[in-house]
Amino acid sequence: MLANREGLFHAYPVEIGLDQQGANKLACYSIRFAIFEELQSGQWVDVAGENMDISGWFYLETKAGAVNDFAVEALKAAFGWDGRDPFWLQDNAEALREHPVQIKLAFEEYNGSTSLKVQFLNPYGATGGAVSKADDTTRREITNRLAPRLRALTGGTPAPAPKPAGRPTPPAAAPAATAAPPKPASMEQAWEEFCKHCPQEKWDRQAVEAEWFRILAELFPGKQPDQLSPADWGVMLAEGPGRIIPF
Repeated sequence: MLANREGLFHAYPVEIGLDQQGANKLACYSIRFAIFEELQSGQWVDVAGENMDISGWFYLETKAGAVNDFAVEALKAAFGWDGRDPFWLQDNAEALREHPVQIKLAFEEYNGSTSLKVQFLNPYGATGGAVSKADDTTRREITNRLAPRLRALTGGTPAPAPKPAGRPTPPAAAPAATAAPPKPASMEQAWEEFCKHCPQEKWDRQAVEAEWFRILAELFPGKQPDQLSPADWGVMLAEGPGRIIPF
């Protein structure tokens, strides 16, 4: 039975396939999830008896030809993929059938039609709001990749480590001309405003979602969407449409 409600669920990926999708033939994973647990009032409840399932689509690339970092990182975190071989998930689909993951389902409106979608993919048992810190391996990878470019950009001598400065003094009042921060918003408000600025006569829903996730990753690096606050969604509502790349 097709899933029929929003919420946070644990599920098994019973089918995994990679193919080219849409007019632009973008590499996209389609995954069918069989749901077995639902988070209800802070507790995980067995709902396997309802036999709910739902399919999600995860684009590995954008129309601009870039890697869709948001989707790739979500798949890596959820399944333990190292991100090298694009067909690894498909080739290991049988083994991954017993690998539980967490999915967030939500109703989304597009072109006047509302449907239930796999909004986010997370590792099994993930909790929103945790601060993610790189392990030693990831630290080396980030340092090797970024440090030379950062040094070239910054120049000069390395800054000394900061020293404890005690309790900070209250900041001075902002000048009257300082622009006010964006007002808090919900994800639904940000999505509705974002869709208004997408060329819907040229883009299908998958293209809109790919651009949405690309900009989220650009604005909030290292954060999963379910970790974003109302203030963050206010930023996305205010700034996201202006970052759309008109392919």
